[in-house]
Amino acid sequence: MTSTFIRDLTLHFEAGYPIIFIISQEETRVFELASEAAKIAGRTFIRPRPNGKEMSVAAQISAAKSDNTVIMLDNIHRNLDDPGTIRLLADIASQNNSSSTTVLICAPWLDMPPELERMAAVLELPLPTPTQLRAVLDQICAEVNVLQTEDDALAMIRIGQGLTMDEARLAFRKAMIDSPEEATASQASVTRDKRRALRRSKVLEHVDTPINLNDVGGLDQLKQWLDSRKDAFSDRARNYGLPTPRGLLLMGIQGCGKSLAAKAVAGFWGLPLIRLDLSAVFGQPRPEADLRSALKIAEAMAPAVLWIDEIEKGFDQRGDGPAARLLGGMVTWLQEKQHEVFVVATANRVENLPPELPRKGRFDEIFFVDLPSKHERREILSLHLRNRNLNPDTFDLETLVRQTEKMTGSELEQLIIAAMYAAFNRNDVLKDSDLIRARRETVTLYETFESDIKKLREWARKRARPASLDRRTTDLFSKTSLKDNNKTEPINKQ
Repeated sequence: MTSTFIRDLTLHFEAGYPIIFIISQEETRVFELASEAAKIAGRTFIRPRPNGKEMSVAAQISAAKSDNTVIMLDNIHRNLDDPGTIRLLADIASQNNSSSTTVLICAPWLDMPPELERMAAVLELPLPTPTQLRAVLDQICAEVNVLQTEDDALAMIRIGQGLTMDEARLAFRKAMIDSPEEATASQASVTRDKRRALRRSKVLEHVDTPINLNDVGGLDQLKQWLDSRKDAFSDRARNYGLPTPRGLLLMGIQGCGKSLAAKAVAGFWGLPLIRLDLSAVFGQPRPEADLRSALKIAEAMAPAVLWIDEIEKGFDQRGDGPAARLLGGMVTWLQEKQHEVFVVATANRVENLPPELPRKGRFDEIFFVDLPSKHERREILSLHLRNRNLNPDTFDLETLVRQTEKMTGSELEQLIIAAMYAAFNRNDVLKDSDLIRARRETVTLYETFESDIKKLREWARKRARPASLDRRTTDLFSKTSLKDNNKTEPINKQ
């Protein structure tokens, strides 16, 4: 990928672009690559500002003693609202010939002045590829005299994907120094450093995925779909000609396991899980730049799962503000992405979902996650009891399942917790009576938002695929809905 970048930058030098912005936080790497590209293009390359010293933009530009020179400027992106700086850059752009000076500006983000939009080229430096990370790791292993097996080296490279070259070099070196003989400990060290690095992005989070599909109750049809694609990122799938899966949109009732399913996808497929916080994106001074940076990191970590929770809250369907521009950037990326980034987006309120998002081509499938059916409630209750070292066979689950109709999966878990507290406070074991009493004291989401849930189900009946094989709940609702409509029809006519 770096060779492609060098080739692209060389072409810009040869074509005589007067101003080139490179979006990157890696000044040293940009300097090295730009020097190489300038040499290939037959251009003189200079970086006028010495380390540790300040120079005005005019002084840096005047350092070019002749034409056919590339001048690398840094730390001037914060001055791009200054009329004097804009005038200096515009004067260079007005020369407009291949033998003139080219100004190369390295910046972590860019607010392009309108005066320069038609004069400047903008390139983004990609994050290091696995091959480049391997070269860094091999160099560090040689420096500290550590031998790694091929499997251990590949594991380190996989963990290091998404880091900059400098971040990876420091993380690898620290891991090799701290645990030279323990591959597992070294990998854990790099994982911790990577988590810290992603946290600095303010919009991305590296999520540990200790759960698997077996930890999710119900959702049989969704599980079958995922199981049929568990080898979709393998070389065998690529050689077979299969396209890489794009992603899933999980829509449904709050508390029914959509977020848990997103985590389980990564665990089941053995892929890293990254969470994109859209609310944090909107809280940044430059949300569009932060979104682009986040998606670039996700691509560098490929193959990976990108989890976007409650995606409908992140985009406004009205106007041409930042939300609309972010939506445009997101749907374009979803449609055009070539990297093996599997997107799992969840949504609760379909009426707030922009119509551009669920369109075919952005996601492979749209699943509707409904209230758990009878057999799913039994499975969820058994799962949560076993997780608390309780034997489900010692409880009257059939009675409890009947009495927990229309409860969400999270409500079933909280029911068990509430019953355990009651038993704990009287210093006794958990009994069926505790569970039944906790059920009576629970006000369910369905009871509070019945009309909203019915509308959501009606929307999903023709637009989404059920995540569960048992459709009796939805079918029963359809019949009930028709009866309710017939009953209210005379009132509507009056």
